[in-house]
Amino acid sequence: MAGRMLAGVLLFLTWPTLFMARSQDTVNEFWPEADAYLTLSPKYRLFFMAAHAKDRDSGAGSSEFSPNFDITLKPIPRMKFRSLDPERQKYLTFRVGYRYLTSEPGPNENRMIMELTPRFPLPKSFVLADRSRIDLRWRDGFSWRYRNRLSVDKEFKVRTVVFDPYMRGEAYYDFTASSWTRFSLTGGVVVPICQRVEIEPSFERQNILGSTTNHVNGAGLTFSLYF
Repeated sequence: MAGRMLAGVLLFLTWPTLFMARSQDTVNEFWPEADAYLTLSPKYRLFFMAAHAKDRDSGAGSSEFSPNFDITLKPIPRMKFRSLDPERQKYLTFRVGYRYLTSEPGPNENRMIMELTPRFPLPKSFVLADRSRIDLRWRDGFSWRYRNRLSVDKEFKVRTVVFDPYMRGEAYYDFTASSWTRFSLTGGVVVPICQRVEIEPSFERQNILGSTTNHVNGAGLTFSLYF
């Protein structure tokens, strides 16, 4: 029952992605990413990210580099995970970071981000997370937007293999346009492959309003290292 309810919530959040015109342009991209996490204390850590997005049809691409500072708060009692990421066991996490984005072609972008993510334990060991994020963007002038991402995941173990599948729906509100401009639906799985490394394949579908590219299909592959 809980799984069906969560699926309904995610569908409601991302329903606009399912009903936009199919005749619009679609871009297919590959998103490799490398993340590194350096734990400073039980509450504080540094997060470094390098990512690239490449259009598999035109060859155009963009890159993203980001240092971040994470603060994690009260742990969720009686929930233990085999995931290497300790944030999954915390009720509330906060992140502040800087991101530098290059574009081919197009101007580069400087971005400041702030994220707040509460997590809620659900029946059957499901976990619900609701991330709120503010992007402050400098790219041909200043703009900012709000992003809300609802996700649900559950950790499984089959013999010695641990994996954590998830579903995420995200909506973007552009304050310059005074409207919701982007919606995405993502499915993926996180798999620890050794003591300090996780691998995360994923697929994301984005629908964008007011753009020459109205749909994006992104195949992602993320490697995460924990220190």
